[in-house]
Amino acid sequence: MALSAAVFALRVGGLVAGQAPLRPEWERALQFAPLAALSALIVVTLAGRAHGRWEGVIAGVGAAVVARRSGRMWACILSGMAVYWLLRRL
Repeated sequence: MALSAAVFALRVGGLVAGQAPLRPEWERALQFAPLAALSALIVVTLAGRAHGRWEGVIAGVGAAVVARRSGRMWACILSGMAVYWLLRRL
């Protein structure tokens, strides 16, 4: 109950203070929030596989190579998903 109230308060606070200016330090720090969230999801997903399955690790490495070479997030996501699905089918 308390967690749902806290989430609700955060959402309402974001709506109320949505147009308030932020200090430049906060602006710069918040630019990395999506990348940090995506990285956390990837690490938790890969670390949770202790059954000897390497599909996720190989797909992650392939996606990282595509991201480094292309610089496009959509290409990274699509290539990682394609490699993962192909390896799962084998």
